[in-house]
Amino acid sequence: MSASKRGRSNWAKGLSAATDARIAKNAETRRGRKRGPCRVPAFETSTDLRMEQRAAYLHLLGLYLGDGSIVSKTSRLEIALDARYPSIVEACVASMRAVHPRGRANTRARAETCIVVNSFGRRWLTLFPQHGPGRKHLRRITLAEWQRDLITANPIPMMRGLLDSDGSRFERWVGGKCYPAYEFSNRSEDILGIFCWVADLLAVHYTRANATNISIARRRDVMFLDTILPRKTAPVSIAE
Repeated sequence: MSASKRGRSNWAKGLSAATDARIAKNAETRRGRKRGPCRVPAFETSTDLRMEQRAAYLHLLGLYLGDGSIVSKTSRLEIALDARYPSIVEACVASMRAVHPRGRANTRARAETCIVVNSFGRRWLTLFPQHGPGRKHLRRITLAEWQRDLITANPIPMMRGLLDSDGSRFERWVGGKCYPAYEFSNRSEDILGIFCWVADLLAVHYTRANATNISIARRRDVMFLDTILPRKTAPVSIAE
């Protein structure tokens, strides 16, 4: 090589990955390390989560199906929650930290009525294989076999997460008598089906109120859910 080309960049020398095999190999190595897709082993069995993490994960899965999303470029899990229920926000933070203890769980306000809990980590991409482009109600949502195994073994935290995100407990007054009930609302037919499946595992009776709402109104079933789930505290008023 002539002295005039020594010390000059490949670009100045007229070389590129398209014309030089050595440059192409180095570029491919850098691309895989820095710019390539996250290479994390897929979760194939429920044993990939420790026993003490599983309940927290199922709670988080229910929250994610209701109000969660993953930003793939930054591997950031985000769950948007009602700011009037700080106890649910705190429970979400605790579940994120339990499942991914090496990562941080941060909160930020999105408008006055919404708190977003988020955590960075490539682990989220495999823990939530339901993530993908577009809104969840416009695409197919299915549970992996290992997720179904976890829920079947312990459906209570999954039910809690679903109700904490898109559920509510309210009281109806008819003829001077109070009739408490639970309701779950979602626009995804797949997620509604998952909720019904979890209710079946708990032997809880439900009815399809309309296209987007599932109602649990039998007194016995409401009392059962009251005993196994933390009661939502009264909404905290937010100053205008």
